[in-house]
Amino acid sequence: MTDLTYQASTDNSRVMNRPLILIGFTCGVAFYVIDVLIDVYLFQRGEFVDQLIHPGIHEIWMRFSVLFMSVIFAGYASRLFRKTQATALRAQTAEKFLNTIIDNIPAMIFIKDAAELRFVRINSVGEKLLGLSTGQLIGKNDYDFFPKAQADFFTKKDHEVLRTGTVLNIPDEEIDTRHLGKRVLHTRKVPILDDTGQPVFLLGISDDITEIKQAETALLETETRLQTLFDAAAEFIFLVDQNGNIMRVNRRAVEQSGYTAEEFTGKNIKNFLTGNSQHTCEFNSAILKEHGYLRFDNDFVCRDGKVIQMECSATTIPDNNEKSIGFMIIQRDVTKERAVISALADSERRFRAIFNSTFQFIGLLDPDGIVLEINQTALDFGGFTSKEVIGRPFWETPWWTTSPEEQHRLKDALAQAARGKLMRYEIDVHGNNDLTSTIDFSLKPVLNEQGETILIIPEGRDITDSKRAQKELQRHQQELAHVMRLSTMGEMATGIAHELNQPLTAIISYCESAQTLLNMQPKMPESLARIVRRTTEQSHRAAAIIRQLRDFTHKQGNTMVVLEIDDLVQKSLQLLDWELRDNSARIELHLDTRGYGILANKVQIEQVIVNLVKNSLDAIRETGRSDGYIRLQSYLLPNDMVKISVTDNGTGVPVELMDNLFNAFQSGKPDGTGLGLSVSRSIIESHGGKLWFDKKYHDGAQFCFTLPIRGK
Repeated sequence: MTDLTYQASTDNSRVMNRPLILIGFTCGVAFYVIDVLIDVYLFQRGEFVDQLIHPGIHEIWMRFSVLFMSVIFAGYASRLFRKTQATALRAQTAEKFLNTIIDNIPAMIFIKDAAELRFVRINSVGEKLLGLSTGQLIGKNDYDFFPKAQADFFTKKDHEVLRTGTVLNIPDEEIDTRHLGKRVLHTRKVPILDDTGQPVFLLGISDDITEIKQAETALLETETRLQTLFDAAAEFIFLVDQNGNIMRVNRRAVEQSGYTAEEFTGKNIKNFLTGNSQHTCEFNSAILKEHGYLRFDNDFVCRDGKVIQMECSATTIPDNNEKSIGFMIIQRDVTKERAVISALADSERRFRAIFNSTFQFIGLLDPDGIVLEINQTALDFGGFTSKEVIGRPFWETPWWTTSPEEQHRLKDALAQAARGKLMRYEIDVHGNNDLTSTIDFSLKPVLNEQGETILIIPEGRDITDSKRAQKELQRHQQELAHVMRLSTMGEMATGIAHELNQPLTAIISYCESAQTLLNMQPKMPESLARIVRRTTEQSHRAAAIIRQLRDFTHKQGNTMVVLEIDDLVQKSLQLLDWELRDNSARIELHLDTRGYGILANKVQIEQVIVNLVKNSLDAIRETGRSDGYIRLQSYLLPNDMVKISVTDNGTGVPVELMDNLFNAFQSGKPDGTGLGLSVSRSIIESHGGKLWFDKKYHDGAQFCFTLPIRGK
């Protein structure tokens, strides 16, 4: 293409050469005519025609010399013009060729002048990238198009290139474009120098690496996530080659095993297993290579010698051609899990032992009342085998078939339990050898997280002996109540006698004074003297009756025996068994004087304990709280005394009653007699002890009393 262009240029030069020669010849003729005119008119050398037609030899030589020189100069000018035109055409062709190359290079190429760093050239890729045409860019600098921070950076790098005169490589730089937003470029800047070595232009070549950067960032993020997952995994993860040599290990394996990553790397994974597991590993290796996946168990040996039971899975790591380049082995620590399974099996065995050995009757039913399990105690009570009851409706088992009424009652109770309600009642059940026992029977529903009944637990407790003991306790309570009433009456009589004794003494004194005054009268009506005398007699009689009443209350029976302290406290609570059942208060016993005894009247000390506990029950009942408690404690004091305290979290003692709490007829209860604490203190003091209320206790009330120890 260049040769054709050059040939066309030569032809054009030849065409233009003829006018140039003609012009030279014309110029020569013109000089010839001018010279004739000068000779004729200026120097007066003949006529114009003569000079033109018959010139002299000198004029001929001069004029033809000018003409010849003009023609020669025209020829030279024509040749010079032809060379210049050819050079310009070649330069134009080269520029077009260069433009074609530059515009087809997939990078932005731009040229700036070295003086003012203004754009003088940019290719089409740069136009598309920046969103600016050549016309918009030429003659402008970076500050005309880009943010100042970017323009400062670009200009700084330009000056650095021009100052050093060397190529500058900028791996990445951000640039704001008009249509493509923020992009990232890899730029090389080259100084273009003149013959003297001074920079005249700056050439810039910029590759748009935005997508590459984004891909690198995405790849880095993916690798980071994979590394994070790799290191954060709760299992041991090994990457091994085809021969089992460890190439990479995760953080969990390093932290739990005690080895460093360097100690793992390059070692065969078999080196970290027990002997038996090494043989298993060798056997599994061929299978893994054949199938590409395998699950197995092995025992891993830590640095400190500890052996971890591992559940392993191994899978092939393929290359791009789906050929195996190694394996990923994941090992999960199942030591605790298998210990739990073993413990669960042991627990199941213990549960079975307890389930079948307990004295209570226990079973397991589904929500429809079908028997799933029954313990041996219940089977022995009825004289049945498990085959006779398992899988049958509970109401059709032999325990219930003797009474259709009880069967119907049981079916209704099971329906209620299936709806999530706890059912409990007492029932007489016929057992083996025709024995009838009273059973405290309950049906307890077992609920799932959605509140649905999934199991029902029937439970029975033989309370035949307990019922018999309860009757005995009721009789004992009645006797104790009778004693308490007598004691209360005695205290009341003492209080009344004390209160009446003073006015009676005054009456007697007044009567005796009246009698003395009457005797001093000279004449006294007999009837008046008789009335005063009889009044005095009756007053003495009333005082005597009161003294007899006081003596009677002080001379009640006082049988003293040695009693074990802790046992006495527990038996005292048995007297309140029914009241404690009907109350939500919790009884807490902290008795530390087992084996130590006191010399006391059993009924009287029981009366004191019962009185204090009943006061606590009333105080808790008044609060209405469901978390009430009554704590009874006993412990030894250094002075051979035992201290017993009764503490509750009830309403406490009103402040206005604290100072007179143990006085007769002082009560904080609307229906109280005000004699309980007074009588209790009298009983304790008569036994050589002391009863008091702890004013420092603020979370309810605490009463304490002491008694002397009488042996162990």
